[in-house]
Amino acid sequence: MSKFKKNEGKSAPAINTSSLPDIVFMLLFFFMVATTTKDIDPMVRINNATGVGLTDLTPYKQRSEVDFVYLGKPIVGDASKFDKGVAVQYDGILGNIDKIDEWKSDKYTQKPKGFATPKEKVVTCFKVDEQVPVGILFDAKKELQNADFNTIAYHAAERGNNKGYSIDNN
Repeated sequence: MSKFKKNEGKSAPAINTSSLPDIVFMLLFFFMVATTTKDIDPMVRINNATGVGLTDLTPYKQRSEVDFVYLGKPIVGDASKFDKGVAVQYDGILGNIDKIDEWKSDKYTQKPKGFATPKEKVVTCFKVDEQVPVGILFDAKKELQNADFNTIAYHAAERGNNKGYSIDNN
């Protein structure tokens, strides 16, 4: 007497899973290509400075033209071993400012053979804690300039550019 009959004998149609392996491999290749790894673990504490009208260094990083130097208080160890308690980290090594020119020269000579950028144009990017005295930063910059590494950049977080400031020369 009911209008609807239960179809007890019929089962749901099977789902076609023939394209599932293709989708899984596409996702796998996407994550393999899109994922970047962290080069080194931080050994100094850094609270980034903020600024307006910043330039992105990503195109330079992809061509091995950027070397990073970190300045801040050491996370582990005795800060009194360093000048004014500020340690310099380059390539996983903690040190003082006086060895930065040797490190940069060694790093430049270890670049790949196809690397054609002159050393004056290789960017040294300083990631500096807000509490680091500016004099230490200027000392590091002077050491690098004495070794003919003249292109210096400073890492900062974008504060918000509501006035339209730009540092591009265009």
